[in-house]
Amino acid sequence: MNTELKVNFLENDKFEVVTNTSGITFYVDKRQDDYVPCGPNPLELFLSSLGACIGVYAKRYFRRHSISFSECSIIVKAELSQQSPLRLVDIKAVIQTDGQLSGSTERFLRFIRACPIHNTIVVAEDIDIEVALK
Repeated sequence: MNTELKVNFLENDKFEVVTNTSGITFYVDKRQDDYVPCGPNPLELFLSSLGACIGVYAKRYFRRHSISFSECSIIVKAELSQQSPLRLVDIKAVIQTDGQLSGSTERFLRFIRACPIHNTIVVAEDIDIEVALK
């Protein structure tokens, strides 16, 4: 599956994201003085992608192994680096669930780490950025 989206500048630090795959439009924004944002900032969006991907894989694992659960939350934290290059460091994800893993926690974590967002972060060799002038 190819994934593509378009990010359009609107104003200040506000961008509209139009997804071609799912057809959803949402906003990425940054809090400023006297301004209430209408979407997450880029760092929050990045971390939420990781958390949501982990959540999808947790649900798949529970379903595959017939583990019932009523709660599954993922808390994702990170620090902004103090040194160049500016980036998120010390990324930590904690899965809170009432699903009983019955001693298979390591197998569960191996399955979760197969999430494509996690793999992209861990294995990314390069991201190609180009300029297309109009």
